[in-house]
Amino acid sequence: MARGGIFCLEGQWHRDLHERGSVLPTLELLERLGRIRFIHKDAATPDELNFFLDRWLLRQYADYRVGFFAMHGTPSRLHLTDWHSVELTDVAEKMAGRCEGKRIYFGSCSVLRASDAVLREFLAVTGAALVCGFTRDVDWVESAAFETVLLDVLANGQQHNAAERRMGSAHWAPLASYLGFRVIYANGRAWRPTNRPRVPAQAVGEPSAARPR
Repeated sequence: MARGGIFCLEGQWHRDLHERGSVLPTLELLERLGRIRFIHKDAATPDELNFFLDRWLLRQYADYRVGFFAMHGTPSRLHLTDWHSVELTDVAEKMAGRCEGKRIYFGSCSVLRASDAVLREFLAVTGAALVCGFTRDVDWVESAAFETVLLDVLANGQQHNAAERRMGSAHWAPLASYLGFRVIYANGRAWRPTNRPRVPAQAVGEPSAARPR
């Protein structure tokens, strides 16, 4: 079976040019393991985002059916940099009617805390099969561990609900729930894991190691 194809657009996470945080090592790991093929591009402005979206949606890249948006986020909005952001509705209009069968993953904090109406409209406009991501601010390392498995499932799962089945399993549901992971399908159905483990309180005066997306 051919390895699943992932098209990743990554925003510019840091102001400091010395910082090297990126999702690229996760994609490279999966590629080295023979699980996926990928295209990775950086986008710092709406124009760059639109340019690469147009390229991805050409027929020659049709087998790259997973769209991975790796950037900072807030509900209903993607942040390419500290200065540039785009609404999900604008992204949907750019991809209108061109994403049939594609699976969209927002590897960003809180984007999936958008209303169901916004997310269902995104799917209706684009024609994508599903959209998934996080409803809360997520730690970089925790989310990277999670998406190593998630990206493999999105790219290679044959059933439309493959991600739901895998990330809702006893092994992964606690982390999926902790990260606020959810999926919205083109038919309007919404899913999130039911396993909600207790999160220990942070000790008073203890600094957080989280690096949110």
